Amino acid sequence: MTNADIARSLYDAFGRRDIPAILTLLTEDVEWGEPENPYNPAGGTRRGHAGFLEWVEIGRDAEDITVLDIRAVIASDEYAAVVGYLECRAKPTGRTYSSDFVHVLTFRDGKIARFREFFDTYAAGEAFRTEAVPAPGP
Repeated sequence: MTNADIARSLYDAFGRRDIPAILTLLTEDVEWGEPENPYNPAGGTRRGHAGFLEWVEIGRDAEDITVLDIRAVIASDEYAAVVGYLECRAKPTGRTYSSDFVHVLTFRDGKIARFREFFDTYAAGEAFRTEAVPAPGP
């Protein structure tokens, strides 16, 4: 199986909510991360299967992904870049956000060893923000 095939299998398993299948695609010491954001509870980096499962639980409690559109998978011997578009609803506020994204997967021995997500963290943070935003000054 190529790295592009493994990447597609990851998103297929996410679509089925098949966590055991996802875990078979990840190294035991996988590094799973998305940008830090004080308002996005899933932000940060987690390590290992336990860290990935923590990220899944946080995400399950925090937001609903209503659209996940994979537009391209570009792969090499060591990496895959997954380009797409997503729409989500922040459960604490009910607000939605949308963003293009790029996920960068790093492979080792036929498994995903590192996952990095890049998307509009400002839009996500604003959807999760619960306090009032101060009015602009004069």
